[in-house]
Amino acid sequence: MHEYLLPLYMIYALFPLIIVFFFIPYRIYQHRKYGRFILARTLIMYSFFLYLICMYFYIITPLPSFESVLAGPLPVTIQLHPLAFLHDFREQVYWIRTGIGTVNISHSVWFQVGGNLGLLFPFGVYLRHYFHRTLRQTLVLSFLLSLFFELTQLSALYGIYPAPYRVFDVNDLMFNTIGGGIGYCIFPRLKQYFPTLS
Repeated sequence: MHEYLLPLYMIYALFPLIIVFFFIPYRIYQHRKYGRFILARTLIMYSFFLYLICMYFYIITPLPSFESVLAGPLPVTIQLHPLAFLHDFREQVYWIRTGIGTVNISHSVWFQVGGNLGLLFPFGVYLRHYFHRTLRQTLVLSFLLSLFFELTQLSALYGIYPAPYRVFDVNDLMFNTIGGGIGYCIFPRLKQYFPTLS
């Protein structure tokens, strides 16, 4: 569980820099555009910045050591089978029914599907509520953001590492994109819980 909390720890450590690089410039932009300070817009935009940064840290952490990457390179760095998760589902359902294998929910296909759907769910909500994008635009932007994350992993963190330490998975692209679309479609039911933008 610690590895999933690591992005939050990093955000906490970088909080002062986030304020300087995102919050203050946005306040200046808002004042020039609207002529006044709008608390709701500021909070929503600030939370959007935090969300994007948390996502980024989530997909690159935990950072392995260079030695471990060299000693144990991934056998496969690109997974392009769009239905590979179905095989994993069948395998784990079989394990559950027979008791032969061990099912670790936090590190299995269950978490892969649920985690990737949930990862960009808020992105779809933000795009509809704050940026007023259409469903088609939301799906395209969700796909492009997910592609950026997958390419970041494939590039071994832009060449910092000697080899990729996570797999480029087309299933992640698919579920991230669907998650953004679900967030867009469900937002009307959640709208009452969001502040107005006036």
